[in-house]
Amino acid sequence: MAVVFTLPSCEKDDNGFVQNLQLSTKSCVLDNEHSYVEVKKLKGTGFLDVTSSQPDVAEIRFDEQNKDIFYVIGHRQGHATITVADVDVNKTGDYDIKTIDVDVRESIHYGEYSSEEIYIKTGEFRIFKLPFNFDKNDSLVGVNDYIVSASANATLGNQFKVQAKSNGITEFQIYKGKIELFSIRIHVVNEYDLYIQERDSHSPLTLDLPFIAGANGISVWRGSGQYTARVVDETVAAVDSIIRDDDHFNQQNNTAAVLVTPLKSGKTKLIVTDAVTGQTSGVDIVVN
Repeated sequence: MAVVFTLPSCEKDDNGFVQNLQLSTKSCVLDNEHSYVEVKKLKGTGFLDVTSSQPDVAEIRFDEQNKDIFYVIGHRQGHATITVADVDVNKTGDYDIKTIDVDVRESIHYGEYSSEEIYIKTGEFRIFKLPFNFDKNDSLVGVNDYIVSASANATLGNQFKVQAKSNGITEFQIYKGKIELFSIRIHVVNEYDLYIQERDSHSPLTLDLPFIAGANGISVWRGSGQYTARVVDETVAAVDSIIRDDDHFNQQNNTAAVLVTPLKSGKTKLIVTDAVTGQTSGVDIVVN
């Protein structure tokens, strides 16, 4: 009686190395509408070592959760060859190599990465501004639905909506493909803390008479949005106006500018009060 063993057949390259590596993609075309491609290792015995012949044309990024997945991300117009090596560290010299041909048809615009912190009260619904228009290929990721619900899409353009649900801090990002465009950190609070431009006794608000031009006030960086202000010695200076900064991107923090008019030489103090919370903060004023 003869016993027959059937062994799996393995393709070998010209140098006799075993060819086990199989990838989900052999070539790809990238542009502004399709800025990246996901590549999966379908078959292989080792870990992937991936390089790009032109990183400024096509960049490589590995998946954070699965090292058998990587992304080819397009940047400037041109061609690149992605070399993928399947390296088995347990078998010295045993490897397999595949290549992916990449054609980036046009320079892909991702915009400049930036970030912002915003404050919002529990239960509030507000619409905030983005420093760019949300594109149909952009995505919003990382929202903690327990703390806030948030939405951004091509219809909203350069705006995003936030509904504050419970106190806490959460952060989410807007991506174009696999490139992070913008990061938003949201503080959900019971009440807005009053926070004004930092100054101390060594750097007070200093004004010269006659006042012709220059900075003649302080900024409220965060608060409820409803403010009052007074000058302790109204013979030295007087409150000119309180201007809400409705068009500034930091409007989500209820920013404002408190302007003063210098009257005579002397020293005094400007007191800003949040009309909702009752919190106060002050800055020294010197008039020369």
